Amino acid sequence: MLIEAFTQAKDPSAPQANEDRLVILPGLAFAVIDGATARNGSRYDGMLSGQYAAVTVKAALERILSAPDAPLGDGLAIVRAVTDALAAAYRRHGMLERAFHERENRFSATMALVTLHDGVADVTLVGDSGIRIGGKVVQVEKDLDLITATLRQQAWSVIAETTRDPVLMEKVARQVTWHGTSQAPEPLAPCLDAPKLARIEALAVAANERRLPHVPRKDIETLVRGGIVNAQGGFQNEPGECLGYSCMDGYAVPETLIHREQLPLSGLETIELFSDGYFAPGVGFGVASWEEAFADVEREDPSKTGRYISVKGSVGGVFADDRTYLGVRLDP
Repeated sequence: MLIEAFTQAKDPSAPQANEDRLVILPGLAFAVIDGATARNGSRYDGMLSGQYAAVTVKAALERILSAPDAPLGDGLAIVRAVTDALAAAYRRHGMLERAFHERENRFSATMALVTLHDGVADVTLVGDSGIRIGGKVVQVEKDLDLITATLRQQAWSVIAETTRDPVLMEKVARQVTWHGTSQAPEPLAPCLDAPKLARIEALAVAANERRLPHVPRKDIETLVRGGIVNAQGGFQNEPGECLGYSCMDGYAVPETLIHREQLPLSGLETIELFSDGYFAPGVGFGVASWEEAFADVEREDPSKTGRYISVKGSVGGVFADDRTYLGVRLDP
């Protein structure tokens, strides 16, 4: 069994701030965990909430999956056990009740997990960390992210009427994405004012209606006006919502939002897991191939407002997101 792994903080000068984590239990389990960026700057044990969530999930997985009675064949039981570990972390900080009612105060993470047992590779995906297995890439994309990324794309184009400074453009566009078009315009001056925010809102709603005709206009408007901080939480782990998405946040993860599948190990050559800091997969197996694909994306669309549209871009030597790759070449 050959294992290749790589992780890079979005700010290479601050590796300690990386919110991604790896789990490597050879012959048993492999996982990539991505802590969600803190919406309000909350810290726990000195860590921003996304990193704290990733550290907590990693520790829980290693404990659960190393046990003699590890539920290697039951991904749903694993998710429940990790959820219990996150809930226990809330209790330690006196946050369980408050976080239940105030979703912006939750810490959360996504997970791509593969366990090996009984001649199968058992896949469990919560959130948008992904896997390539059997030659197929599986990643649960969120319409919700496309809506806020489109908001940022439209903000970028309007901001460009005032400045072409990429650092300033990224700062203001990210502020719009984070807090929506209903925020007070004063902190966005001189790039944006109230009329420009209204224009961004109209452009973003119209563009999203074209791209996502199945999503109710009211949901699009809610996200565009409230942004990630004020509106995204209402769709978190909500299977009854058109924009509902999964993450591990210490409260129940609906089974319908968890991706599960099994593949026979016989004939399976490689398993690759990755966080969403990779906007395109490598052509082949291994860190070098995935890093080459990453470099190609950075050359083509560093701002992430074109082909690789996202809620964040790369600027000033800081990448759009942390990125992590874990590749396993199985024994022949």
